[in-house]
Amino acid sequence: MSVIGINFGTSYTSIGYLNKEGRADCLANEEGDRQIASVLAFHGNEEVVGSQAKSDIARHPKTTVANFRAEIGKSFSQSENLPGSAAPVIEKDGQPAYEVSLPESQVIFTANEVSTKFLRHIRESAEDFLGSAIAGAVLAVPSYFTEEQRKALVAAAEAAGIQVLQLVHESAAAVLAYETVNKTANEDKTVVVCDLGDHSLDVTALTVRSGLYSVLATAHDTNLGGSSLDDLLIAHFSAEFKKKSKVDISSNRKALAKLRGAVEATKKMLSSANTAPCFVESLADGLDFHGTINRMRFEIMANKVFGKVLDTIRETLTKADLDASEIDEVILVGGSARIPKFALKIREVFTSEHTKVLSSELEADEVVARGCALQGSLLSGYEKEDIEASQEPVITVAPHTQKAIGVINANGDFVTIIARDTPLPARRTFEFANATAGQTHAYLALHEGDHTIEKVEIPVEPIEVEEGEEPIEEEPEIVTKVATKPAALLAEASLPLSQGKEAKGSKIEVQITVDADRKLALVMREKNGSNIIKVAGKQ
Repeated sequence: MSVIGINFGTSYTSIGYLNKEGRADCLANEEGDRQIASVLAFHGNEEVVGSQAKSDIARHPKTTVANFRAEIGKSFSQSENLPGSAAPVIEKDGQPAYEVSLPESQVIFTANEVSTKFLRHIRESAEDFLGSAIAGAVLAVPSYFTEEQRKALVAAAEAAGIQVLQLVHESAAAVLAYETVNKTANEDKTVVVCDLGDHSLDVTALTVRSGLYSVLATAHDTNLGGSSLDDLLIAHFSAEFKKKSKVDISSNRKALAKLRGAVEATKKMLSSANTAPCFVESLADGLDFHGTINRMRFEIMANKVFGKVLDTIRETLTKADLDASEIDEVILVGGSARIPKFALKIREVFTSEHTKVLSSELEADEVVARGCALQGSLLSGYEKEDIEASQEPVITVAPHTQKAIGVINANGDFVTIIARDTPLPARRTFEFANATAGQTHAYLALHEGDHTIEKVEIPVEPIEVEEGEEPIEEEPEIVTKVATKPAALLAEASLPLSQGKEAKGSKIEVQITVDADRKLALVMREKNGSNIIKVAGKQ
């Protein structure tokens, strides 16, 4: 039996698995879709999901439910009717729910119940493709999911017959997928993951140290996503249809649902072509609509959306106390990451040449599911109880040091021993030699280091001009300098030396340990003697 990865999205769901070559891939359902629309439709008493269900949103809205993942684990007061929804959200026992017309009667299903029904179809698709029952699954969740939403997702999955081995951050799954395909698993790096989904933007800054991931900061906007770009195209083509036919569809829910499905295909085409058509049969009043748009016009329309994305990225960097020049990789995730202009706009923030922007090596909407499948393969040899007891907190995301830990040298400069954002627990050992004959004690002080980002103006040499010409003034060059400066004293120790006058040249071994609760311990030992001292530092 296989362990699969599931990226259960608000608009689309993908299923990751390890193929016969041992590589992570996404499987296709019965309809051949690798991206399965997160829509559930009722055809009489039969349930259908995916593209077949998505086509029912415009035709049969009273028997079709969409965007239910966004409502899972929420109270009704927290619910929202997202663009493209079919059956409207209503209240049932304080929870968001949907009223569906079945042959016998009207039935109300909560968002959690609809999620269970949908995930049951996902499990069945995976088992049909693989030819056997699945042993379990790793599910991805966005960083903004609350504990209630996480619990509700696990409950819905397990009610659907899926044993949830672990929930992982979507960002961590994306990093794992790229590490595997680019064979960079042993590299330490700082990464920003920008996940532009259909209905939300989730940006995460994290470090990778010795295979452990530490989330430094997150920022998100649940009102910004690929649907924001769809809205722009809908407004554009609605105006064009009105101009051609004199028919206003701004309040025609059925026509807007038809147009939304069409512009989604148009947007995807613009990712690889300079122009793309938009066609809707019988859009309104029996009139067909034919339109086209070129990529340049679309990109101009999308500038405000991309600007908001960049603002969220800058917010994440500020929260993490990072400069853009400190980022090694930027991973773009989500269907809208295919848009060529998106990667170019990202470069407005990450201008350093050493920062890699990764968006094309893997399909942007499959990255997370592949990462979940890889994580599932790592966990497949463990019992669920063992994962929960010992591995779950550190298998992907670990606590980390908030500041660097180090010593101050003779010049007053900070020398880092344990770097900022190092996953915990951590241990470092080093040696130093006594330099003074007759020295009776060896002294060591550990300090925190404050991470500083300074903008320095570099004066520009004046340009020589001919006599009588106006002098040319150039803007000074702005250079970013990232440094670590000595800060609070964490621990200090003075070790008596048994060598007395012969102390010069003797070796002192120092071991620094920081546990998962950020408690620091300092141990000093004289290698040629018997003296040892242990000190507990500040947390």
